[in-house]
Formats: sequence, C-alpha cells, structure tokens
Amino acid sequence: MPERGSLDALFWKALLVAGALWLLYLCLDIVLLTLSALVLAAAILPLADSLQRRRVPRAVTVCGLYAIGLGVLTFLVALLVPVVGEQAQILSLRLPQFYQTLNGWIASARIGLGRFSGGRAFELPPIGLERIGPLAQTLVERSLQATRGLFTGAFAALLVLFVAGYIVVDRRRLADGVLRFVPRPSRARTAKVATDVMRRMGGYIRGQMIVSACAAALLTIGLMIVGFETPLLIGVLAGALNFVPYLGSTVSFILAILLALNSSVFTIVGVVAVFVIEQFLEGNFLVPYFTGRQVELHPLAVLAALIVGANLAGVLGALVAVPLTAGIDAVLQDVYLKAIEQKNVG
Repeated sequence: MPERGSLDALFWKALLVAGALWLLYLCLDIVLLTLSALVLAAAILPLADSLQRRRVPRAVTVCGLYAIGLGVLTFLVALLVPVVGEQAQILSLRLPQFYQTLNGWIASARIGLGRFSGGRAFELPPIGLERIGPLAQTLVERSLQATRGLFTGAFAALLVLFVAGYIVVDRRRLADGVLRFVPRPSRARTAKVATDVMRRMGGYIRGQMIVSACAAALLTIGLMIVGFETPLLIGVLAGALNFVPYLGSTVSFILAILLALNSSVFTIVGVVAVFVIEQFLEGNFLVPYFTGRQVELHPLAVLAALIVGANLAGVLGALVAVPLTAGIDAVLQDVYLKAIEQKNVG
C-alpha cells in the first residue's frame, strides 16, 4: 500500500500539471504563436546547420531563406492572381447555373419527392458566392481568434518569423540555457529527445510543402487534360489548403464536382478520375516518402490531432497540431515506452 507521503506528492504533481495546462489554455494565443515559430525554426535548422559547417553564418541563412520565400510568394501572386481571379469570375457565373440545373432535376422528380415533403414544392435556396463567403469567414475567424486582442494577423506573422529566426540563429545558447534546468545526469538524454522532436516537427513542414506543391501540380495538369474550365483555381486551392491534411483535397474535390455538373459526362468522369489518381499517388507515394518517415504517426492519430487543433483554434490550430503531436509522441516513446521495454528486459 502506497505511503501517505507518496500519495501527497502524486496529488501535488497532478495539481501542478492541471494548473499548467489550464494556464496554457488561457494563454492559447501566445502558445500557438510560439509553437508556430518553433515548428518553422525546426524546418530551417537542418539547412542552417549544414551551411554553418561550410562557414555560412546562420543569420545569413535565415535572411536568405526569408528573402527567397518572399520572392517566390511575390512571383506566385503576380503570376497566379490574374488567372485565378479570372477563373473565380467563371466560378461565380457557374454557381447560379448549377443552382438552376439542380432545381430542374428536383422539379422533374417532384412526384417522388412529394411523398416525403407532403406535396409541397421543394426548391434549393439561392446559391452563389454570397453563400460561400460565410463559410470562408468562419474559418478565418476561428484561426484569428488565437490572436485577437493581442496582435493583428500581419504583426503575428512577422513575430513568428522573427522568433523562428532568432531560435535558428541562437540555437546553441538557447539549448544550453534550457538544459541548465535539467539535472546533469539527464542532460544528454534530454538533448537527444529534443533533437528527435525538432527533427520530426521540421520534417513534417518540409515534407508537407513538397506534398502540397505536387498535389497542386498534379490536379492542375490533370484537370487541364480532361477539359475542366478552372483547373488552376482548383489546383492552387488544393495546394494552399493541403498544409492541413485531408482539407485541401476534400474542399477542392467538392468544388470541382459542383462546377463539373454542368459539363459533359466525360468531364465529370475525368474530374473524378483525376482526383482518384492524385489521392492514390499522394497516399501511397508522396505522403509516406516525404512526411510519413519523418512524423511516424498513425493516420488515426493525425486525424485526431487535426480535429482537436481545429476545434481549439481553427485552421491555425490544425496547422500546428500534427507537428506538435509528432513531438509529443517522440517524448513519450523515449521517456515512457523505452523505459517499459528496459524494465521488461531487465
């Protein structure tokens, strides 16, 4: 039977952990910004370490990457915005036509539907961009709730970039400072676990960037081949949203099917085939090769992390949920599972 002292110690430890979790929840906005910066720094660290061995200062690496990223973003905006804007106008014209087509189908099947609607006329509500706007607005609001009252979205992004760059540039001193709070016999093991955590989180971001770019390219080219009207819009949308697993392909597929319903049967079948092929390549080759080997999480764990992250902080929470879960899994495997294995072996 456990002694009274050990029970008291366990109680106070549990109370301390609960209090810390509650404090983190109250400061969720700051926590999310810090995690975003940490994940971004983890993605940059391998390149900074490699170039430092070639006598390239870490600050130069960070500034160079930021400059390249800004240049690529500016180029993509200048290249894609006119085309995507034109295709978005086509989308706005196609949605009312799709609404009329569906109402025509419903009118032709009104006799069958009358048995369930009591003979009353059944008609879809008007559809257009004004119906899509509230959905997009909800997603954006949930994502910005984490920073409301403290930062604007632009300032928060700049803050994340600054903190991430500082972590990369001053990694050695920051790591030494954190390790001072760890007992000396455990420092080597703690450093090893921290390295594994950063490897997983950074590997996820780098892999997801490659997967998103490949998904956007595959969908754009495939939809162009089958004669779809707005291939670039669907491809860019899928690539942008694909940073959150399952979101990009799902949203872009639904939108593509809605737009293709007014086209020929060949186009509809072609759109479905393109998405099936893209999902097959992404699920069996791209994700396992570029992210699966880094994250080392079961798909159900990824889905659960996405649900919890999106529920807490919208899209921003979903973005950091998977790398954070991968880091927690690395800690648990080293601290808990390996200890159990060593105990069983002993």
